[in-house]
Amino acid sequence: MKKILLVMLLLSLLSVLSPAQEKTGGLLPQMPLEERMRPAELRDITAFSYAYLECRGPYTQISAKINEFMGLFFKQGLVPTGGFFAMYLNAPDQVHEEDLLWRLGFPVSADAAVIEPLRKDEFNYSKAVVYLYVGPYENIRYAYGKVAAFCDMNGYKAAGPSIEKYLDMNPQAVKPEDLRTEVLLPVEKK
Repeated sequence: MKKILLVMLLLSLLSVLSPAQEKTGGLLPQMPLEERMRPAELRDITAFSYAYLECRGPYTQISAKINEFMGLFFKQGLVPTGGFFAMYLNAPDQVHEEDLLWRLGFPVSADAAVIEPLRKDEFNYSKAVVYLYVGPYENIRYAYGKVAAFCDMNGYKAAGPSIEKYLDMNPQAVKPEDLRTEVLLPVEKK
């Protein structure tokens, strides 16, 4: 009888700690093994011009701000030369929520005429650590852990703001677990 209870206890523990469900110290969400095994990588990147809407405050505004940005962008007749992205100039662990600074944008041609309240800037970095995250947006912080680990293990530090490139043209048509986001952090050697 004791052996049966011991086996049942071990099986229940194994089911809780299986690789696909393993928790990582409460800092990262539960992720499938495939996602945890995907590596971040160092890439050469090309500088680009971009049109953006400057945003301040909590990320709960993102949906409304995306709608605002898209309306302004296309009303101005601007043409994207790449995919939609969000750029994060600081982070919740650095500032109070009301002081978060972020941008929503599209790459545009260098000669694009951008009118307020949109602005234009240059993303001038040559190297970045890149991680392809697949999963729901609310768990994207996992990708930042992968990028930070790559930087730590390879002697890099952040050289600029992070970007999340949203790779699905119509995210509403994609199951949350299949959404693809490329997280890009410009870096330089320590």
